[in-house]
Amino acid sequence: MHQLTPDDCVSVRSLLPYTALALIREIGAEAACALLNARAGITFVVPMSATGNVFGAARWTNLAALIGEDAMATLAAKRGGEPLSVPVCKAARDELRARKIRAEYDRLTAGGLSGRQAVYEIVLCFSPITSRAVELICARGDQNPERQQELPL
Repeated sequence: MHQLTPDDCVSVRSLLPYTALALIREIGAEAACALLNARAGITFVVPMSATGNVFGAARWTNLAALIGEDAMATLAAKRGGEPLSVPVCKAARDELRARKIRAEYDRLTAGGLSGRQAVYEIVLCFSPITSRAVELICARGDQNPERQQELPL
């Protein structure tokens, strides 16, 4: 799975779910990306403090090590005691992977490989993926659908 960076989040902002954009706005892009990468698809209760019950305190320590103490304090102030479902950001991750594949295809064909040989090399590097999927990815451009209500990063 592609690891999201703050720069990635800017480049595919329109493909991120609202929940990811809200998380970025609340705790910052670096901390949000760390959480999105390490806890994608997981729902947990945000601890209210570092000194709560034993489970909450342990979760606080674990999350603070991941996103930083300041971001953890901010997250607790805004969402403490509430469940947080960390989005997977599948559409954004798929688009980022597709962009890497297209860039690699361009690099390989500019270096002298035929299109068919470039697809073969890409399939080996990006496995599991089919040759046909690589061909379809390389035949289209970047996806950047516009959203009417976009949150700033």
